[in-house]
Amino acid sequence: MKKFIILTALILSGCATTQVSPLNLNANEKIKRICIEHNSRVVVNGFEDIVINRLEDNGISTETYIKGNKPSYCEYSIKYVAYQKWDFSMVLTQAELRLYKRDSKIADAEYKLHAGGLLNPTKYKSNESKINPLVDQLIGK
Repeated sequence: MKKFIILTALILSGCATTQVSPLNLNANEKIKRICIEHNSRVVVNGFEDIVINRLEDNGISTETYIKGNKPSYCEYSIKYVAYQKWDFSMVLTQAELRLYKRDSKIADAEYKLHAGGLLNPTKYKSNESKINPLVDQLIGK
């Protein structure tokens, strides 16, 4: 009975989780610039700007490019997706960031709001409060 109550509480709470495979650089490596592939299908308000601002807060310069036109000097790049839904306001339900060195994925991070967040009041927090820690974890900060 106790397990049933705990399971029911977890389902109703609709928790949010993050899953990260962080960047693991050699001691002498440092990322100075990350190019970000603009995803025109992402309509989450300010998502790309949040990622850019957080990277720059961490001392990494950024540049955006259109898919298929990545500048040859971009050693590191990020591709992203993000989804939202209406729940009295737009709520971020999922975001995924993938960091590449040339064409090899070297780190990724995902935020996911389970069960639509049902009774989870944190779902109404700002997108920055959800994405900034994700970016930090992605780059190993």
